[in-house]
Amino acid sequence: MQSDRDHLKVDLGFLDDAKPREAQTQATSKYKVNWRNIAIIAGVIIVFLIWIASNDNTSNQHSAPSTYAPPAADTGATVNNGQFSCSRYDSNQADVMAPQNEVALNQEEEELKRRSDALDSLKVQIDTSGVTQYSDQASIDRYNAMVSQYNTQLGSLRGDYSSHQARIGIYNQQVQARNNYLLTHCRRSR
Repeated sequence: MQSDRDHLKVDLGFLDDAKPREAQTQATSKYKVNWRNIAIIAGVIIVFLIWIASNDNTSNQHSAPSTYAPPAADTGATVNNGQFSCSRYDSNQADVMAPQNEVALNQEEEELKRRSDALDSLKVQIDTSGVTQYSDQASIDRYNAMVSQYNTQLGSLRGDYSSHQARIGIYNQQVQARNNYLLTHCRRSR
Protein backbone atom coordinates (compact mmCIF):
# COMPACT_ATOMS: atom_id res chain seq x y z
CA MET A 1 0.00 0.00 0.00
CA GLN A 2 1.00 3.50 -0.37
CA SER A 3 1.85 5.69 2.49
CA ASP A 4 -0.33 8.50 3.58
CA ARG A 5 2.31 10.94 2.51
CA ASP A 6 2.31 9.91 -1.06
CA HIS A 7 -0.02 12.16 -2.87
CA LEU A 8 -0.80 12.60 -6.44
CA LYS A 9 1.23 15.32 -7.95
CA VAL A 10 -0.77 17.25 -10.49
CA ASP A 11 0.94 19.93 -12.52
CA LEU A 12 -1.34 22.94 -12.26
CA GLY A 13 1.03 25.29 -14.01
CA PHE A 14 -1.05 25.40 -17.12
CA LEU A 15 -3.60 27.39 -15.18
CA ASP A 16 -1.19 30.23 -14.64
CA ASP A 17 -0.13 30.41 -18.31
CA ALA A 18 -3.59 30.19 -19.84
CA LYS A 19 -5.50 33.25 -20.86
CA PRO A 20 -8.74 33.76 -19.02
CA ARG A 21 -11.72 32.67 -21.09
CA GLU A 22 -15.08 34.36 -21.05
CA ALA A 23 -17.88 32.22 -19.97
CA GLN A 24 -20.04 31.21 -22.84
CA THR A 25 -23.45 32.81 -22.21
CA GLN A 26 -25.13 32.17 -25.56
CA ALA A 27 -27.34 29.20 -25.88
CA THR A 28 -26.16 26.81 -28.50
CA SER A 29 -28.29 26.67 -31.59
CA LYS A 30 -28.24 24.48 -34.61
CA TYR A 31 -28.89 27.56 -36.82
CA LYS A 32 -25.97 29.72 -37.76
CA VAL A 33 -26.51 33.49 -37.94
CA ASN A 34 -25.96 34.57 -41.50
CA TRP A 35 -25.93 38.35 -41.89
CA ARG A 36 -26.36 38.14 -45.64
CA ASN A 37 -29.70 36.32 -45.25
CA ILE A 38 -30.84 38.81 -42.63
CA ALA A 39 -29.98 41.70 -44.96
CA ILE A 40 -31.88 40.09 -47.87
CA ILE A 41 -34.99 39.52 -45.76
CA ALA A 42 -34.87 43.08 -44.41
CA GLY A 43 -34.48 44.41 -47.98
CA VAL A 44 -37.51 42.42 -49.19
CA ILE A 45 -39.61 43.75 -46.31
CA ILE A 46 -38.58 47.35 -47.05
CA VAL A 47 -39.37 46.96 -50.77
CA PHE A 48 -42.75 45.45 -49.88
CA LEU A 49 -43.61 48.34 -47.57
CA ILE A 50 -42.61 50.90 -50.22
CA TRP A 51 -44.72 49.06 -52.79
CA ILE A 52 -47.76 49.10 -50.51
CA ALA A 53 -47.30 52.80 -49.78
CA SER A 54 -47.04 53.63 -53.49
CA ASN A 55 -50.18 51.61 -54.30
CA ASP A 56 -52.13 53.47 -51.63
CA ASN A 57 -51.06 56.81 -53.13
CA THR A 58 -51.92 55.84 -56.71
CA SER A 59 -55.31 54.37 -55.77
CA ASN A 60 -56.27 57.63 -54.05
CA GLN A 61 -55.26 59.64 -57.11
CA HIS A 62 -57.42 57.58 -59.48
CA SER A 63 -60.55 57.23 -57.37
CA ALA A 64 -63.79 58.39 -58.91
CA PRO A 65 -65.53 61.45 -57.56
CA SER A 66 -68.37 60.68 -55.20
CA THR A 67 -70.96 62.70 -57.14
CA TYR A 68 -71.83 62.58 -60.81
CA ALA A 69 -71.39 65.70 -62.87
CA PRO A 70 -72.42 65.47 -66.55
CA PRO A 71 -70.25 67.21 -69.14
CA ALA A 72 -70.97 70.91 -69.38
CA ALA A 73 -71.24 70.97 -73.19
CA ASP A 74 -74.37 68.80 -73.34
CA THR A 75 -76.27 70.07 -70.31
CA GLY A 76 -78.73 72.09 -72.39
CA ALA A 77 -79.56 69.38 -74.95
CA THR A 78 -82.14 66.88 -73.71
CA VAL A 79 -83.05 63.79 -75.71
CA ASN A 80 -85.42 60.92 -75.13
CA ASN A 81 -84.04 57.44 -74.69
CA GLY A 82 -86.92 55.00 -74.34
CA GLN A 83 -88.86 56.03 -71.24
CA PHE A 84 -86.13 58.42 -70.09
CA SER A 85 -85.17 62.00 -70.79
CA CYS A 86 -81.39 62.52 -70.67
CA SER A 87 -78.61 64.75 -71.77
CA ARG A 88 -77.20 63.77 -75.14
CA TYR A 89 -74.02 62.52 -73.44
CA ASP A 90 -75.92 60.28 -71.00
CA SER A 91 -78.12 58.95 -73.78
CA ASN A 92 -75.04 58.08 -75.84
CA GLN A 93 -73.40 56.40 -72.83
CA ALA A 94 -76.54 54.32 -72.24
CA ASP A 95 -76.62 53.33 -75.92
CA VAL A 96 -73.00 52.18 -75.71
CA MET A 97 -73.96 49.96 -72.76
CA ALA A 98 -76.86 48.35 -74.64
CA PRO A 99 -76.23 44.69 -75.52
CA GLN A 100 -75.88 44.05 -79.24
CA ASN A 101 -76.50 40.30 -79.46
CA GLU A 102 -80.27 40.06 -79.01
CA VAL A 103 -80.85 38.86 -82.61
CA ALA A 104 -78.15 36.19 -82.30
CA LEU A 105 -79.66 34.96 -79.02
CA ASN A 106 -83.12 34.72 -80.62
CA GLN A 107 -81.72 32.77 -83.59
CA GLU A 108 -79.86 30.45 -81.24
CA GLU A 109 -83.03 29.86 -79.24
CA GLU A 110 -84.97 28.99 -82.40
CA GLU A 111 -82.23 26.52 -83.40
CA LEU A 112 -82.38 24.91 -79.96
CA LYS A 113 -86.17 24.57 -80.28
CA ARG A 114 -85.77 22.96 -83.72
CA ARG A 115 -83.23 20.48 -82.35
CA SER A 116 -85.49 19.72 -79.39
CA ASP A 117 -88.39 19.00 -81.76
CA ALA A 118 -86.16 16.67 -83.82
CA LEU A 119 -85.20 14.84 -80.61
CA ASP A 120 -88.85 14.50 -79.63
CA SER A 121 -89.57 13.01 -83.07
CA LEU A 122 -86.69 10.52 -82.68
CA LYS A 123 -87.99 9.57 -79.23
CA VAL A 124 -91.44 8.89 -80.68
CA GLN A 125 -89.81 6.65 -83.34
CA ILE A 126 -87.95 4.75 -80.61
CA ASP A 127 -91.07 4.36 -78.49
CA THR A 128 -93.21 3.15 -81.41
CA SER A 129 -90.61 0.86 -82.99
CA GLY A 130 -92.18 -2.22 -81.43
CA VAL A 131 -88.79 -3.93 -80.96
CA THR A 132 -88.79 -6.56 -78.25
CA GLN A 133 -86.34 -9.15 -77.02
CA TYR A 134 -87.81 -11.58 -79.57
CA SER A 135 -87.23 -9.28 -82.58
CA ASP A 136 -84.63 -10.20 -85.19
CA GLN A 137 -81.05 -8.98 -84.72
CA ALA A 138 -81.26 -6.36 -87.52
CA SER A 139 -84.28 -4.69 -85.85
CA ILE A 140 -82.53 -4.71 -82.47
CA ASP A 141 -79.41 -3.18 -84.05
CA ARG A 142 -81.49 -0.39 -85.68
CA TYR A 143 -83.23 0.23 -82.35
CA ASN A 144 -79.89 0.41 -80.50
CA ALA A 145 -78.52 2.81 -83.15
CA MET A 146 -81.54 5.11 -82.71
CA VAL A 147 -81.13 5.04 -78.92
CA SER A 148 -77.43 5.83 -79.26
CA GLN A 149 -78.17 8.67 -81.69
CA TYR A 150 -80.83 10.01 -79.32
CA ASN A 151 -78.46 9.94 -76.33
CA THR A 152 -75.68 11.68 -78.29
CA GLN A 153 -77.98 14.42 -79.59
CA LEU A 154 -79.57 14.87 -76.16
CA GLY A 155 -76.14 15.35 -74.53
CA SER A 156 -75.16 17.86 -77.20
CA LEU A 157 -78.48 19.72 -76.84
CA ARG A 158 -78.11 19.91 -73.05
CA GLY A 159 -74.60 21.35 -73.37
CA ASP A 160 -75.68 23.90 -75.96
CA TYR A 161 -78.74 24.82 -73.89
CA SER A 162 -76.57 25.39 -70.82
CA SER A 163 -74.21 27.58 -72.86
CA HIS A 164 -77.20 29.50 -74.25
CA GLN A 165 -78.53 30.09 -70.73
CA ALA A 166 -75.13 31.50 -69.69
CA ARG A 167 -75.21 33.91 -72.66
CA ILE A 168 -78.75 34.95 -71.72
CA GLY A 169 -77.51 35.64 -68.18
CA ILE A 170 -74.75 37.89 -69.52
CA TYR A 171 -77.25 39.66 -71.79
CA ASN A 172 -79.60 40.26 -68.86
CA GLN A 173 -76.73 41.67 -66.77
CA GLN A 174 -75.89 44.09 -69.58
CA VAL A 175 -79.53 45.18 -69.85
CA GLN A 176 -79.68 45.66 -66.07
CA ALA A 177 -76.48 47.74 -66.09
CA ARG A 178 -77.91 49.96 -68.85
CA ASN A 179 -81.20 50.37 -67.00
CA ASN A 180 -79.37 51.24 -63.78
CA TYR A 181 -77.34 53.84 -65.69
CA LEU A 182 -80.52 55.37 -67.09
CA LEU A 183 -82.19 55.42 -63.66
CA THR A 184 -79.13 57.07 -62.12
CA HIS A 185 -78.36 59.67 -64.81
CA CYS A 186 -81.73 60.40 -66.44
CA ARG A 187 -85.32 61.33 -65.60
CA ARG A 188 -88.34 59.23 -66.45
CA SER A 189 -90.43 60.78 -69.22
CA ARG A 190 -94.08 61.38 -68.48
